[in-house]
Amino acid sequence: GVTGVIASSVQLPDIVRLMAAPLVSGNVVILVPSPQSSLITAHLAQVVSVSDIPAGVVNVMYGDPATLGLAMSQHPVIAGLWYPHTLQGCDKVQAEAFTTGKRVWFDETSDVGRAVKRCMFNKTVIMPAGNSFAN
Repeated sequence: GVTGVIASSVQLPDIVRLMAAPLVSGNVVILVPSPQSSLITAHLAQVVSVSDIPAGVVNVMYGDPATLGLAMSQHPVIAGLWYPHTLQGCDKVQAEAFTTGKRVWFDETSDVGRAVKRCMFNKTVIMPAGNSFAN
C-alpha cells in the first residue's frame, strides 16, 4: 500500500521513526516534512537514494503540510495517512479520508511496534485462486 506521512517534527530521529513503520510493513512512503525541516529531509532523501531501498519506495514532497495532507486524504491510491493533530484541518482530512475509505492516524506515537501494527492494515495481499498451481 501507499502511506502518506505528514511530519510536524523538525528532529531527524522523529522523521525517520515516522517513515520506519510504513517501510518495515512493506508500504511505499510519501513524506511531507514540516517547512522548518526541509533541509534535514533533503539530506535524508540523499541518504535514502544511495541506500538499498529501491527507487520510488520513499518519496518526499515539499509544500504546505495542511494542503498536501488534505490532497493525500482525497487521493484514491493512498491507503493510510499519518497526520499530526497539531495541524489545522484535521476535521477536513478525517472527513475526506472517510469518503475514500482510508485510515488516518493523528498521533505521532513513539511506540514503533504499535505503529508497525497500524501500518500492516494498509497491505493488500493477493491470494491465488483456482488452478494457479500446476502439479
